[in-house]
Amino acid sequence: MSDFFNALLYHPEHPLVFYSVLFFVLFSSFYIIYAFTSQSIKWRNGLLLLFSLYFYYKVSGIAIIFLLMVATSDFFLGKAIYFSSQKKAKKYYLIISLLINLGLLIFFKYTNFFIKIGNEINGISDFTTLNILLPIGISFYIFKSFTYIFDLYRGTLEKPEKNYFNYVLYVSFFPNILAGPISKASDLLPQIKNKLNINSQMVGKGFFLIMCGAFKKIVVADFLAGNLVNRVFDAPTYFSGFETLMASYGYMIQLFFDFSGYTDMVVGIACLLGFSIAPNFNKPFSATNITDFWRRWHMTLSVWLRDYLFSPLSLSFRKWGNTGIMLAVMITFLICGFWHGANYTFIIWGGLHGIAMAWDILTNKGRSKLKKRVNKGIYKFISIFITFQVLCFTFIIFRAKDVSTALGIYEKIGTNLDFSLAGKWMNLYIYPFLMMIFALLLHYTPAKWNQILENIYIQLHWSLKAIVFVVVLVVIYQIFSSQAQPFIYLEF
Repeated sequence: MSDFFNALLYHPEHPLVFYSVLFFVLFSSFYIIYAFTSQSIKWRNGLLLLFSLYFYYKVSGIAIIFLLMVATSDFFLGKAIYFSSQKKAKKYYLIISLLINLGLLIFFKYTNFFIKIGNEINGISDFTTLNILLPIGISFYIFKSFTYIFDLYRGTLEKPEKNYFNYVLYVSFFPNILAGPISKASDLLPQIKNKLNINSQMVGKGFFLIMCGAFKKIVVADFLAGNLVNRVFDAPTYFSGFETLMASYGYMIQLFFDFSGYTDMVVGIACLLGFSIAPNFNKPFSATNITDFWRRWHMTLSVWLRDYLFSPLSLSFRKWGNTGIMLAVMITFLICGFWHGANYTFIIWGGLHGIAMAWDILTNKGRSKLKKRVNKGIYKFISIFITFQVLCFTFIIFRAKDVSTALGIYEKIGTNLDFSLAGKWMNLYIYPFLMMIFALLLHYTPAKWNQILENIYIQLHWSLKAIVFVVVLVVIYQIFSSQAQPFIYLEF
């Protein structure tokens, strides 16, 4: 019994994750009670708030204090902004919110990075960093809370939330607190305040998405990570140019299936609760250029960057025409890269994507003319192929532990790419290769096929739904092993 109660406490070496047995037990117990309280908004929200705060405690321990600090300060600052009659006062409260939110984010995420830069500038090679642990999900819940403040400031959100506990629930809502999708207050708060329609269709969709997410994460992403990607990226000097090239393809596929698997699971859990949260992916490997890629990849972050960073910047730079737009793009994506992590690799990655998007702006007219002269199918295929190569190339530095490692990988691919090794590599890595092919085929299947499968599952009798769900999860968890990896985006 003591072991059970001990498992309920926070353990930094074993944070609670959505695909763990402990989460399944805790969520199942919570959901039984939730089902009986779901028709009472007050009791439902109270229970959901308690579980959300407990869930965050289980993944971040005492760092829950900072989540409550952000939620509390922004709740009252939001009211102050709304009830202030003078624009100067509104701006003052906005700046206070920005300082609190960015202050916490910079302290936890970037303090050691700035210490490192300062020491490098001063020529100090032997230095120590502060023992600062990054609270999981801080980047996402700060984005969510500051979005509420900024929307109130510019008037796109009509009124502030009156109920303090509803606002804390909005910020801490456990399905998307760790790695998104980033929900706007205008989308999530109305659902929190109103009655929810938890019907068989929502529940069926929820179970279906959880199965899809677990499959993507455990069967595809973790398999590629354990059997190909990690081996090469952890020790790239031992591998040839061809092997590193294949590992870069494998990483791009792993990253997508890991993050989209996570998203499917949290959207599915939200469906079980009666909530709708925005999807995050729309077949990103079908993108015909990098601009199109960011319309399909991590879509809630893309929308956030567009609405709260790029649009204000491009408005300020509008007198410079296309140059102003490209400058706004570069600043946006350098910040996007830095947001992903306190490492030069992420800043360079963001810069590369900014350059690629600036290229799209510069060549837009020329590509439009070329598209009219070339067969549409051929043009689209070539565009998708080239875009995928650019993605794999740029995400090498995203995955590499530092810039020198990334440069070493680029050098190997550029100068030591021997395709004659393909046969030997295939013999050694036949299963990862087949998994990559399978994953790409799965990605490129028509969206309507997935919808047909989802509808078939939803229409099953509840007993058959339960049997299919349990059988699928049992089969998936047979694959679950020491190769299991934490969700990649929990690092950000």
